[in-house]
Amino acid sequence: MQDRIKVHCFGCGALNEHGLQIKSFWSGEEVVCAWRPKPHHIGHPGILYGGLIASVVDCHCIWTASAHAYRRAGMEMEDELRFPFVTGGLSIRYKKPVSIEHPVELRARVAEFSERKTVVNCTVSSRGLACAEAEVVAVPMR
Repeated sequence: MQDRIKVHCFGCGALNEHGLQIKSFWSGEEVVCAWRPKPHHIGHPGILYGGLIASVVDCHCIWTASAHAYRRAGMEMEDELRFPFVTGGLSIRYKKPVSIEHPVELRARVAEFSERKTVVNCTVSSRGLACAEAEVVAVPMR
């Protein structure tokens, strides 16, 4: 998705050389992201900084809401972001520390949607272990 629509966002922007540059894609009814932390993303020794987990979840879920809007409209994502969203709320439950040495997988799914908001649920895993669960309320920009 982020290779088709290039933005400057810190979390997902392909145009931001200092950002996280996550990549999200459809896998059935879920939007998946495999992301590799860098050594400077450390919190405690060997552990990914928790605030960065929230940032990655935020961007991934906002892209999920946008991708869902494209699907509902029967459109493909192209060069221009036609269905932009912003974060209206984010809640995250950290279950296990995330190792900084292994890839992180995010799986997001739209739980509900309306004209006013899209609610996205997301699981963060590393090495096959569920490390965090989140809910993002995505609000369309109008």
